Amino acid sequence: MALCERAVSGGALVWPRVLLFGDSITQFSFQQGGWGALLADRLVRKCDVLNRGFSGYNTRWAKIILPRLIRKGSGVENPVAVTIFFGANDCSLRDENPKQHVPLEEYRANLRDMVQYLRSVDIPGERIILITPPPLGEAAWEKECLLKGGGPAAVGAQGPQ
Repeated sequence: MALCERAVSGGALVWPRVLLFGDSITQFSFQQGGWGALLADRLVRKCDVLNRGFSGYNTRWAKIILPRLIRKGSGVENPVAVTIFFGANDCSLRDENPKQHVPLEEYRANLRDMVQYLRSVDIPGERIILITPPPLGEAAWEKECLLKGGGPAAVGAQGPQ
């Protein structure tokens, strides 16, 4: 796809779209200094970077909503690349946060399902970017949670909003 194409109706300029799909780390990525903002700045006038971050979501819920974001045959509206950045909620402890916890095998299967879906709607495999969850500094996280008035389970157990 050319850097910029004329849409058939009305001659409007349409840039290719990059879709950022993930949990709160994606949702808040357009805050000052965030990775989404940096990417959008890097791609300015080349691509539109769309943020579709869903705070509190895990891969179980993400694979349900993905077909509502991207459908086959949407033409210029379909993204030319997609990031999938989930796992921070999936890896929450089952005993402390059963609502968000997803067992590792299901997490893997959910990621495979999302990649398979994207490929089925004509997103090339080399344009699907999986981002792994960041490491957790348990001591720092517990300290942050206590400052907010609860333990790790109380702060992280929000679920879909």
